[in-house]
Amino acid sequence: MTLFVQISIIIVIAALMAIFVRTLRQPLIIGYILTGLLVGPYFFNFIQDTEIVNVFAEIGIALLLFIVGLGLNPRLIKEIGGVALAAGTSQVVFTSLVGFFVCRALGFSPLESAYLAVALCFSSTIIIVKLLSDKQALQKLHGKIALGFLLVQDIIAMLILIFISALAQGEDLSRLIGIITLQGIALALLSVFASLYLLPRLSNIFTASSEFLALFALAWGLGLASLFYKFGFSIEIGALIAGITLSVSPYAVEISAKMKPLRDFFLILFFILLGSKLAIGDIQILIIPALLLSLFILIVNPLIMMTIMGTLGYRRRTGFLTGLTVAQISEFSLILIMLGIKTGDLNDSLLSLVTLVGLITITASTYLILYAEKIYPYLAPFLFLFERKKTKIEQPETDNY
Repeated sequence: MTLFVQISIIIVIAALMAIFVRTLRQPLIIGYILTGLLVGPYFFNFIQDTEIVNVFAEIGIALLLFIVGLGLNPRLIKEIGGVALAAGTSQVVFTSLVGFFVCRALGFSPLESAYLAVALCFSSTIIIVKLLSDKQALQKLHGKIALGFLLVQDIIAMLILIFISALAQGEDLSRLIGIITLQGIALALLSVFASLYLLPRLSNIFTASSEFLALFALAWGLGLASLFYKFGFSIEIGALIAGITLSVSPYAVEISAKMKPLRDFFLILFFILLGSKLAIGDIQILIIPALLLSLFILIVNPLIMMTIMGTLGYRRRTGFLTGLTVAQISEFSLILIMLGIKTGDLNDSLLSLVTLVGLITITASTYLILYAEKIYPYLAPFLFLFERKKTKIEQPETDNY
């Protein structure tokens, strides 16, 4: 079966599934993930050129974060930077600690509990950004904070993966982190220089036609994302910074509008690929621990984030809306467990367990985030514990979706 036929069949099935879930008034992301399950190895096995489809999915991820970066600016980064760093770091630390003892109580060994606790503390930047973007909530306070601490999580996750890989290969960890830090500083300075001096000079050239503008934006976004990836950083971080460097351009809105159709197509393939990779094995044995760990992610994780937000002085509503964005696990969670299996620290059953937790939490959190404003009034009277007497002055938010 040729790649063209594979993609065509996948898109047709995705369209039919989208009609089905839309008829039931369910989120489209659920339909895409279910499509992935259907076309994956457990059912019809239509995805044969996995590597090529994975490249398409990565393009979708890069475009998503690139467009998000176009909506940011240095003033906004200064506004939420400190809060994002404090909230993101605190959430990872406290969730990992609580998660470790929960896993120990479920009978896992100390090493397995450590891996699981760290894996379960990360939330999916891609899914959250997509959901908040669909709700037009990325420019609201809780959306800005969520985006900030999710990127902090991505950096922490990247460092943890480097740490485990370095230990397994016997490399000098301090030297490796030092090199990556210097590379990060150099790339950041290069991006700032390009934003302030290079891009303004080129603006008269690449705005000569709308096609040229779209081509240049695509080349800049994917090129800078690849450059960051080449030097050990994630594609998401590189694409976001690429967008931020163009955010000060007077053509940022036009570029964003041109990139969105491309983003939507490639991002659909990402969610389909995510569904196809869900390795569900020995469900009868794993279902109880999977449900308990899912409840931990769906309930305890948001409570931890609400506590952090309340401590930082935010109102209970902002804390609640922000807290729901951590009610699922990340693609980094699966990568971390796979790395543990590769190094011999874990067995294959843990990958099936975390995959099942991912399926449950991604599905449930999608509904929680999409209907957060309708849920909040019912819970608001009980959330006073997460709000200090003196809170920050927040701009009133209007629901325009």
